[in-house]
Amino acid sequence: MKEVIEHVRKLLKDGVFSDEQHVRFSLVGRICQKLGWDVWNPAEFYTEYKVEKVPTQLLPKDSNGRVDVALFLSDNKPKAAEVFMEIKAPGKLLPALKDCEDQLHAYTGHHRIAIGILTDGVVWRFYVPAIGGYFKDTLFAQLDIEKDEIESLVTFFNDILHRDNFRKKAQDKAELMFEELGRIMLVQKFKQQAIQIAQATGLSEHLITQRLLKQNENLDLEMEEIQRLWDKTIPGGVTLPPPPPPPPPPEDCIETFISARGVNASGCYNIKTKKFTLYKGSEIVKNHTPTFKGNYLEKKKKMIESGLLQLDPSGTKYLLIKDTVFNAPSPASHLVLGRASSGYVDWVDSQGNKLDKYR
Repeated sequence: MKEVIEHVRKLLKDGVFSDEQHVRFSLVGRICQKLGWDVWNPAEFYTEYKVEKVPTQLLPKDSNGRVDVALFLSDNKPKAAEVFMEIKAPGKLLPALKDCEDQLHAYTGHHRIAIGILTDGVVWRFYVPAIGGYFKDTLFAQLDIEKDEIESLVTFFNDILHRDNFRKKAQDKAELMFEELGRIMLVQKFKQQAIQIAQATGLSEHLITQRLLKQNENLDLEMEEIQRLWDKTIPGGVTLPPPPPPPPPPEDCIETFISARGVNASGCYNIKTKKFTLYKGSEIVKNHTPTFKGNYLEKKKKMIESGLLQLDPSGTKYLLIKDTVFNAPSPASHLVLGRASSGYVDWVDSQGNKLDKYR
């Protein structure tokens, strides 16, 4: 398979696949043959397969109600398709993706296939219709023949499209990948936010992501799993580009930090207004000293009741879930440390200088 993919890449680079028929026979057919399908047997590699009971209102105007390629296990009785493939010329899939998904959805409505595939030879999108719901939401993987690592492509094709795995192994693997896709999407949902908090606080971006997932999605993911999914888009897909750097702080803002009593917090001291912004993601001690009382204690209780402070997964401290402005640095450090505090002493800048230097 590795040699096939390498040669296909060369042919794609040379531009020899100029239309849909080239892709269907010389690219898709070649890969299917390598994966154990008898491409010379129309009962197994069935081109222009006529679909039954297709809802024509879902089809694009140029559709003829025939699947470009249907894969069958020719020794199975009665015959039922394992895979439906819709094929486009190179570069033509993604611009017409919605129509292509609608078309494949219409074709699979009365056929219990295991895997649906859309491809233009370069991009391959894989669906598992048994999941149910909107067809586009059954996507479980996307490959790029030209960009993805060859070893990953070989492994994926063997797991999902090899004839020996149909139907149970291939569909089970597809459903596992679908579940992984859900986790990838959640990690990516909070990734940029976690990076910004990490840069402001010095905490691990993976740890912050873990906390955000627990707080917002009630999902417990192990740190190793978050690290594994960190740079993934979808299973088998290319990695994400590096995130853009966060915007620089305002000129009047002094970035400050506290690391004491088992918590880490960060914020911004505005040297003009004297106000202090405690950043989202800052840690707040759970147990305070006897000096923490009066209005300070009442405000903390209200922040907990409103959900502004939430327990971290360990249950040993609180996390601030939204940037919060204080009239001065001391009330902020008082809250963070749970004791009497001078913010101009306890808050320090990135060089370790006390905030008093800027007063």
